[in-house]
Amino acid sequence: MAGRGPVAVVTAVLFLVLSGGMLMANELFDRGAQAFLHDRPREAAPLLEQAIGEDPVNARAYLYLALSYEQLAMYERAITTLQRAESIPGIDRSQVHFNIGNNYLHLGDAARAEDAYTEAIEMSPLSADPYLNRANVRVMQELYPTAVEDYTAVLGLEPEHAQRGEIERMIALLTDHLEQERIHQEEEARRIEDEERQRAIEDAQRLAEEERQRLEAEARRRALLDNVLDSLKTATDDTTNMSAGSEDIDDYEDEEFDIAD
Repeated sequence: MAGRGPVAVVTAVLFLVLSGGMLMANELFDRGAQAFLHDRPREAAPLLEQAIGEDPVNARAYLYLALSYEQLAMYERAITTLQRAESIPGIDRSQVHFNIGNNYLHLGDAARAEDAYTEAIEMSPLSADPYLNRANVRVMQELYPTAVEDYTAVLGLEPEHAQRGEIERMIALLTDHLEQERIHQEEEARRIEDEERQRAIEDAQRLAEEERQRLEAEARRRALLDNVLDSLKTATDDTTNMSAGSEDIDDYEDEEFDIAD
């Protein structure tokens, strides 16, 4: 029994230390949570940081701390806190990614906000809030067709949603915009097609005119060549006739010479 005495003492001391640490962590968390819930984020943040230092797996402490940073407009620190919280056992990871999306939205990074909301939806596909926020972000990015899909999903999940009227108006506006855009695109396509057709006609007419002019020029050249060729033939005939006449004269002179002898 005596040999077990020191071990028992160490165990008891360790238990007291751990218990004291947990009591301190719980006290810090309670004080931080109260400050956060009473809209005192500047007071809450350091208390919650200390609580996490004493109890690194307190899921609510991470969420409250990140929300405190968000209220203080410390969005990057809020995102870092939430990213640290992802691996905490039992934490609502869908909520974590939803809050990350909100902070990216505050930073004006719509693309990353959309990605975060998408991850939240994948983890909790029956929650309407990520769909609603992703729809809003997609409107900001002018991704209207997928925004309409998300707004429609919100009403499908929560038919009595508190913002049903606004959502329905947004769906109507986007649907009308998409229809007007479709009509405009069809008209533009027809205009381009008409222009291309007219351009093709004009090109064909231009080519036909160029060919006509080429043929006329070729005909003029051919006529000129024929005229010159006819002139050359006439000159050749005259030369031949003159040569024949000279031979007759030579013969005549020879005959006279013979008589003289």
